[in-house]
Amino acid sequence: MTKPEEYIGKRLDDQIKWYSQKSTSNQKRYKTLKTIVIALSVSIPFMAGLIKNEGDWLKIAVGVGGVLIALFEGILSLQKYQELWIQYRTIAEALNREKIMFQTRTGHYKGKDAFQQLVIRAEAIMSAENQSWQDITAQTNTDAEAA
Repeated sequence: MTKPEEYIGKRLDDQIKWYSQKSTSNQKRYKTLKTIVIALSVSIPFMAGLIKNEGDWLKIAVGVGGVLIALFEGILSLQKYQELWIQYRTIAEALNREKIMFQTRTGHYKGKDAFQQLVIRAEAIMSAENQSWQDITAQTNTDAEAA
């Protein structure tokens, strides 16, 4: 039988760390791509206003900017970085909350079966996240097939 310290150290803390790292990486990807899209979006009207004076290279730059906006927005939509960032952060925080409540014996963790409750509740959170991830992946595949 697994001891509480072993479960917390080898399972729960590892999962909290994994979800936190995945949240951070998805947040960085989302914010990087969105910043590029915003920068391109605000530069196109400016460049378009200069086309009469500058010539063909500016027309090409405006066209490339538009193509890049469409490309990056497509990637954001397909990869779902924002959704995953929020989902992973939510899971990490939920698991951490359960861990703290168990360690302080509050909430559902006041009785003799506190460790069993921790395992049941933490595994339910992770199981629900796995199902949610499968749903997001399935929706992404459906969106890609429809396009």
